[in-house]
Amino acid sequence: MSLTLLLADEHPVMRQGLRSLLEKDPKVTVVAEARDSYTTVRLARDLNPDLVVLDVSLGDLRGVDATRAILAASPRTKLIALSVHSDRRLVLNLLKAGASAFLLKDRVFEDLVPALRLVLAHKIYLSPGISDLVLKDYVEALRDSEARFRTVFEHAPFGIALTDLGGRLLQVSPALCHMLGYSAKELHHMLLPKFSHPDDADCCLALFQELAQGRRRGFKKDNRYLRKDGRLVWGHLTVSVVRFLAEQSRFAIVIVEDINDRKRSEEEIRTYQEQLRALASEISLVEERERRRLATDLHDHIGQTLALAQIKLGEIKESAESPAMAESLDEIRLLVEQAIKSSRQLTFELSPPILYDLGLESAVEWFGDYLQEQHGLQVIVQPDDHYKPLAHETMVLLFQMVRELMLNAAKHARARQVKVSIRRENDNLLIAVTDDGLGIDRQQLAPSQKRPRGFGLFSVKERSLTVPVWQNNQPEARKATWA
Repeated sequence: MSLTLLLADEHPVMRQGLRSLLEKDPKVTVVAEARDSYTTVRLARDLNPDLVVLDVSLGDLRGVDATRAILAASPRTKLIALSVHSDRRLVLNLLKAGASAFLLKDRVFEDLVPALRLVLAHKIYLSPGISDLVLKDYVEALRDSEARFRTVFEHAPFGIALTDLGGRLLQVSPALCHMLGYSAKELHHMLLPKFSHPDDADCCLALFQELAQGRRRGFKKDNRYLRKDGRLVWGHLTVSVVRFLAEQSRFAIVIVEDINDRKRSEEEIRTYQEQLRALASEISLVEERERRRLATDLHDHIGQTLALAQIKLGEIKESAESPAMAESLDEIRLLVEQAIKSSRQLTFELSPPILYDLGLESAVEWFGDYLQEQHGLQVIVQPDDHYKPLAHETMVLLFQMVRELMLNAAKHARARQVKVSIRRENDNLLIAVTDDGLGIDRQQLAPSQKRPRGFGLFSVKERSLTVPVWQNNQPEARKATWA
């Protein structure tokens, strides 16, 4: 297997000597050279070499910063640091920054080849004499790092676990034990997906399998878990793959956050929303029943009374003794006729009888004629020929929604034409209201505290989620499309 290297040293003679030494191995190829840190970072990003040999004393960027920048630009690259200084703090900082080896420049020609072999074997190499300087500090740093991790692991308010890539628990935190109701001994070597709710277990196991196959580096999901006592708990699961020095040593860090309270709040909100939607629909139906009662009273009582008055006035006119009296009676009959027309128009506006007598499509066509007469708006209604056995409540709510959309087009969109499509597709009733008007910015539909909002489109959207069922136990009208 060919190995690609990038040499970074400000001295051409040193670069040439290193190149000659490295290229004695036919499997090693020096792909580029650099004399400053910024060029090294750019070449590492562009060439993505297997290894960078870096003189950390390059002047334009500090050695530790250069190391971090190079490894950030090319994460798969390994780095061997060169320096004339043997300061243990420098060595420790370079190792913490990600360097895989530290060589003194006065020993580089003796140490570079063995260092190369160890680095490729995922081990750390230090020039002789350096190890004793840094070993104590490095061990103390590791202990301190482990102590901090152990503190987080033991006292974090959320569950933490170390697993293999199949989801088998290797180490668990007390918080995770408390969440699942098991002891650490009981959880050891158990599959985490086993504790998932049956409806979530297969998905969780499949995600871990994708981790093992290298198809993903991590995942997040809300998951349900069954405690030892049988109770159900919700957890937000975060899984990330981690690698240790040995490339084959791959594990997963698992974090499980208890989100029971959040899920309970979300469920309460959904319940309240459903109740409010049902209440809004019931209010609309109550309003429609009251409108229909008023329309019926207006037609049956006031309308009939006015019609009877007009007949009586006609009889009186025939017996009028003078032309002046007959003319006055004609004026009164004309006023009564106008009152009859107004009451009839008001009856239709309150609750069109055609909606109950002939159905939704006919009522929409009537309202289209009304809009054309009142606003000069051309309305095209396009019903299909399929039978639509709508329940009474369904018909009322749908007519209210379509009427609201058509009125919006007439009043606000400056439209000249409106099309209403009403069709049945299997168990769904689809209604589309389109116009050639100005349209609306979607941002205006978002909630805002800085400006008032209209409730027309909002009420249509909310009521469309609570449309009742078909008549005679037919399937539910599950979908309404509106524009």
